[in-house]
Amino acid sequence: MRPALSHIPVPMPTSWQQLPWGEWLLQQVAAGLDPWWPKLFGYHMVKLGPLATSLNASLSPIRHQLVISADAGDAYAELEALPIRCRTVDACVLPLVLDFHQDPHQVLREADRILVEGGHMVIVSYNPLSPLALGLASPTHRSKPPWNGRLFTPNRVKDWLGLLGYQVVGEEPLAFSSFLWSPDKFVWPQQMLHQYLPASGSVYMLVARKLAAPLTPAKPLWRPRKRLVVAPAALGRGAAKQHRQTKNG
Repeated sequence: MRPALSHIPVPMPTSWQQLPWGEWLLQQVAAGLDPWWPKLFGYHMVKLGPLATSLNASLSPIRHQLVISADAGDAYAELEALPIRCRTVDACVLPLVLDFHQDPHQVLREADRILVEGGHMVIVSYNPLSPLALGLASPTHRSKPPWNGRLFTPNRVKDWLGLLGYQVVGEEPLAFSSFLWSPDKFVWPQQMLHQYLPASGSVYMLVARKLAAPLTPAKPLWRPRKRLVVAPAALGRGAAKQHRQTKNG
């Protein structure tokens, strides 16, 4: 398993058009997000990365929405050091951010830092255990997005979220294409994968809810052992007699 931290810069696409069949992929991501927008409540939503500028979240009841990226959006900042106060954001959306960042752990920690308890984190990412892996076999494609990205499996990202104290409330595959050719080709295999192997989606979405910490610490299940007092009857006759004399004495 490759480490999450990379010392080599990973070029992040600045638009969906820089990805293979990016316009089609944007439509699939938008269709997957639309049922979830009305379920995200609160006052503030932050969408991270340059690709977030094309995501329409008008169906969400959250009115104040902000896009933060290093070179695009409403505010310019590094994703691993967000200029936002702790626990002030109700929803955080990361479209294809973990795939193209050197330190995805730090990005998740920053998103967790600004989220309120009960807030939601939405992650869209590529899945290496999918038809997308066909492109990894070609040296030509390995140097191009998305194959030059990090490509973390859904289970690995869910493990990271679990360590941060999140409960995954939604997981959906969004595409089953290899992105080596038009998604309109080989439709039947994609439908079979969607029906029988949904975990093999080339692009997946995770919706996780930040759990609230308990207000009172949990009591320990163990108790200290009490000192064992030996009854006089368990002692020898001489010791028992001496015990009585000491007690009366």
